[in-house]
Amino acid sequence: MKQKKLRMTQETESGLNTRFVNIESGRSVSREHVISQIEKGNPSYSDYHVVSNPNGPDFVRSNPDGKTKNNLE
Repeated sequence: MKQKKLRMTQETESGLNTRFVNIESGRSVSREHVISQIEKGNPSYSDYHVVSNPNGPDFVRSNPDGKTKNNLE
C-alpha cells in the first residue's frame, strides 16, 4: 500500500484541516501551501486534490483509492 505523504496536524472547531506535516520531510505546512502546491502540479502532492467550496474556504482531499484507512479527512 502506498503511504500518503500528508498527515493533518491541526483543524478548526468546524473540522477544516489547517495544518499538515509532510511525512517525507517532516515539514509542517499550511492548508494554503498545500493547495498552492497541488494547483501548481507539484508531484509530491499528486495523491491529493483541491475541493472548491462555494460557501467557504477550499480544502484538501486525498484522491480516492478504495481504502478508507489512508484517507485525509
